[in-house]
Amino acid sequence: MQKGGGPGWNYPVNPFELQKQLEVGIEHHKAGRGEEAEKVYRSVLAKVPNQPDALNLLGVLAMEAGNHDAAFDLLERAVAARPKDPVCLNNYGNALSLVRRFEEAIATLERSLAIKPDMADSWLNLGRTLNLAGQGERALKCFDRLQKLKPDSQSAKSGVSRALLGLGRTKEAEEVAESLIAAAPEVSAGYVNLSNARKFKAGDPIIEKVEQLIAGKDTSAKELRGLYFAAAKMNDDIGRYDDAFRYYDLANKAAGGKYDTKALEQSYADLRQTYTRKFFDERREFGLDSERPVFIVGMPRSGTTLTETIIGAHPKVHAAGELETVKKCEREMAGLVFRDDGIHKNARQLSWVGAEVLAQRYLDAIDVKAKNASATRVTDKMPHNFQAVGFIATLFPKARIIHTRRNPFDTCISILQQNFNDAHAYARNLADLGHHYAHYLHLMQHWRDVLPGRMLEVDYEDLVENQEAVSRKLIDFVGLPWDEACLRPQDVKRTVLTASVWQVRQPVYKRSAGRWKNYEQHLGPLRDAMKAAGANI
Repeated sequence: MQKGGGPGWNYPVNPFELQKQLEVGIEHHKAGRGEEAEKVYRSVLAKVPNQPDALNLLGVLAMEAGNHDAAFDLLERAVAARPKDPVCLNNYGNALSLVRRFEEAIATLERSLAIKPDMADSWLNLGRTLNLAGQGERALKCFDRLQKLKPDSQSAKSGVSRALLGLGRTKEAEEVAESLIAAAPEVSAGYVNLSNARKFKAGDPIIEKVEQLIAGKDTSAKELRGLYFAAAKMNDDIGRYDDAFRYYDLANKAAGGKYDTKALEQSYADLRQTYTRKFFDERREFGLDSERPVFIVGMPRSGTTLTETIIGAHPKVHAAGELETVKKCEREMAGLVFRDDGIHKNARQLSWVGAEVLAQRYLDAIDVKAKNASATRVTDKMPHNFQAVGFIATLFPKARIIHTRRNPFDTCISILQQNFNDAHAYARNLADLGHHYAHYLHLMQHWRDVLPGRMLEVDYEDLVENQEAVSRKLIDFVGLPWDEACLRPQDVKRTVLTASVWQVRQPVYKRSAGRWKNYEQHLGPLRDAMKAAGANI
């Protein structure tokens, strides 16, 4: 347990007493007595509110408990109190990554390593974050550096396998995963990576090995979540769907996290109250006329990756992937309005100047991303930007917005099958998924009502059944001439770090349509939750 070091605060209490208190808290922390450790750290903060070691350690405790927003706030304060401490910077960078602020996370972790180049934890966190940000080549360099510091690092091998998979080097990813299993047969990471890299067949001994580990009394709770997901994927591959569902359910229960239904409902109510027809009528002259951004939105697993890959095969398009830039611009509204009323209400105060400033910041950000200098369109396929359609339309009145849709049950069962982080707390069980999906439907209907004609809506099933016709419609919608390369999306060479990493390397296929029927007998809670939330499914 690292608590940082160096100067950072002044206080009228005995520093030696605080040090003793912190050491007591650290002992509790190491022993897994989180509540006792938290009490000690908070008692230090009661005496010295910005004591950086206590803030740092309390932030780490919050991360370990899955409370990423609290961790972010605590670690932000720790870095403010001690901005040159590589340990605080490392933990803060990790917290930024957990809340999907990847660009800031990368910059913070780079600061940590500039100050302390031999800090293994920072190389690991930087590599993982680069993987999540779709920068696989850079991630590989970080894991190479980590292996030089720690030659036996299992985490480094796991990161290498993940980066290779994202880069389309599937065979190499599989080989690294197998070497990880050989070196650490009790650790889940190798099996998780192998399950993502390989299509399993009945009788594969790896399946039996994973299930033996799950049943074993010596397998730690820390490893079980990954083993559950690996076993679920393997059983799905071989058609043992009831066993697969059981493992997916166990994996999501092990993930923990709490989905706040009331908070989501209030958030969407604020959006509907802000972005009305009157709002847009009064702001017809707001924003910039650029047609360069193309926004692809929808629920995760609804076809956003396939849609982007088809459009991105065009020589005049750069496929930027899942950008966090819209959310960043929403946060930055707070600095451009007189009173910060929260993200969804600040748009009511935003002036025409503020809208142009934010639009230009977005364009500047995608200019950095667009390595294809000839690209006249840049796609942003962050799925949950469906929550920000009103904000996007305010900044870019001429930008194209594509909404991808898929059978609700296929979408939801596919989400349940993903090892998502806590930003997707709704994905932990079918009842929460049903609630979230129903309110997504309600919000999309609101956007249709207040922004008629602004979105092209594409059904996944139609796309895979009528690939050329729908692909031509997509290219025409974004304002480009047709190019035959758009019929060969599997030939596009780019890093893909979404859950669709395997499928996007294949020709367009129809096998994913209707897969929910394999799990139909388990979907009662999903149907009931959708119906209770007013969804007409």
